[in-house]
Amino acid sequence: MTFEQRIKWFSEREMIMMFLWKNHFQDPQIFKQQNIIKSSGLLDSTVMKVLEEYLPKLEDELPKGMYFPIPISRSIKQGEQFSKELALKFHYDFINVDQKQQWSLMNKRITGKVLSLFKSNIYFEETTGLYFVEYWNETYWDKCYLDCAITPMLALAIYRDSKGFRLQLNNNKSDMIYQKSFRMDNKERFFVQSENFGEVLLADAPRFWVLDHLDDTGKHIVLKENQFTITFS
Repeated sequence: MTFEQRIKWFSEREMIMMFLWKNHFQDPQIFKQQNIIKSSGLLDSTVMKVLEEYLPKLEDELPKGMYFPIPISRSIKQGEQFSKELALKFHYDFINVDQKQQWSLMNKRITGKVLSLFKSNIYFEETTGLYFVEYWNETYWDKCYLDCAITPMLALAIYRDSKGFRLQLNNNKSDMIYQKSFRMDNKERFFVQSENFGEVLLADAPRFWVLDHLDDTGKHIVLKENQFTITFS
């Protein structure tokens, strides 16, 4: 397989290879970051053997999550034999977000200051459709992907500016709404697509705002001269 094909192979198995370069973890699923990795000199013969031979050999034994081929290859160069234990030594679980937007890692709830830190640093990668948290960790930018049963994004408010309707989000940022993307699920939760953060769940206040602007059919949001159709799923 080519490097690109192997990365896709890992992605299909929910295994993400991470490469630290100049204080940032690079994800080869992203074209620009893949080019950085290729030009970095990181992909020596041992690293490629880890990607092409060692990790795929344990396909049925390794859990999904993030793997770090560089420290794995470094251990091999220092004389350690590759094993499942070595792979798991440089493996990190995805952060889980459940249907109630509860966060956990390795079956332990994330709360308090750690949860606040994570929520204030949520980002969305449009290429992969994945959410991740990224924040400065003393000497480098730490990064962890999310495994989401529902979007981790929550809209705390909707307001209008000169460009259209904007969301105030739970990561302390704001983002524009794609106005034709309102959706209600079978639990009567409202969602909307945002410009930079994917799908967003509406908290109670913006949800009631939407309900106040429904027409008599309950299928359209009416805002003066504008009308937006709600999809149901």
